[in-house]
Amino acid sequence: MALPHRIQDLAPEHARFCLRVQRFMTEELSLDLRGARIVVGFSGGVDSTVLLATLSLLSRRLECTVTAAHLDHGLRAESAEDAAHARRTCKAWGNPFTHRRVDVRAMAGGASGVENAARSARYAFLEEVRADEGADFIALGHTLDDLGEDVLMRQTRGAGWPQLGGMRAVVPERHVIRPLLLTTRAQIEGFATGLALPWVEDATNADTTYTRNRFRHDILPRLTRENPNFLGCIAEQWRLARLDADFFAAQASAALSGAVQGDGTIFLRREIIEDTHKALRLRIFKAALERLGPGQCRADALHRLDALFLSREGGKTVQFPGGKTATCSAAGVLLKPRCG
Repeated sequence: MALPHRIQDLAPEHARFCLRVQRFMTEELSLDLRGARIVVGFSGGVDSTVLLATLSLLSRRLECTVTAAHLDHGLRAESAEDAAHARRTCKAWGNPFTHRRVDVRAMAGGASGVENAARSARYAFLEEVRADEGADFIALGHTLDDLGEDVLMRQTRGAGWPQLGGMRAVVPERHVIRPLLLTTRAQIEGFATGLALPWVEDATNADTTYTRNRFRHDILPRLTRENPNFLGCIAEQWRLARLDADFFAAQASAALSGAVQGDGTIFLRREIIEDTHKALRLRIFKAALERLGPGQCRADALHRLDALFLSREGGKTVQFPGGKTATCSAAGVLLKPRCG
């Protein structure tokens, strides 16, 4: 089935759906899509199908081009047919199409290993396609339901604020955008059904061996029964987290200005950070450590560092993942990357 050429050719409710997605991208996310080249991660499922259809319908208004990229993970017997379906859909809609098959199971061991390997393979493939195409963005079909699952998973793992707000809608360092992030799956399925869009169902989405599926099919529905507007609350929390993240990032960046030394270490002078609020000081420490390389900062280690800093005990060191260290002195805090 071919897509309509213009939004004006859609029924009013479907046109409004597309325009809401456009406003989210251009107004709330401040994305400049005029003339942009976009690679859509297209699995053939309902979310990515609606994403591809919506961006294709908006492409004339935004003067952008849309390419679809499909990665066959080789995990299911029917995955080859899913790839063929994705190819047929793109041919009918006039979208350029790129496809690759990988053996994800050979890359990982166990169910959780498969999840991580599939995710890594998918992002690597999409980035390769983006680079080959000279594209500006990789568009992913994450929805408000996915955001709700992500928030709950982060809370279970012990994430702090504002990371508890959930995944970002724009990830500049990875060229990723998520145009449907504040759109519910019910709205997406309504749009797909209304336009008779073809999509495939991935049977593994019902397999509760996978962590995300347990949140999707058990925990999130229970919370939604307790509060039918639970996903609306998640959306508002996401907006607040985004504002707070922007604020803390700007403050931390200002504090780190001039703190990076020629040998790759970071020295935070006591007079710069001592009188800041602890909430900001912890985030300055975290931002400094992240600049030194990989290794996730644990909250307990950050609190130990702050207590040591405030005690003014010199010469004591706190170890952080990735071989990074922070040593306090009367003058401030010296943070070093892994040696060698």
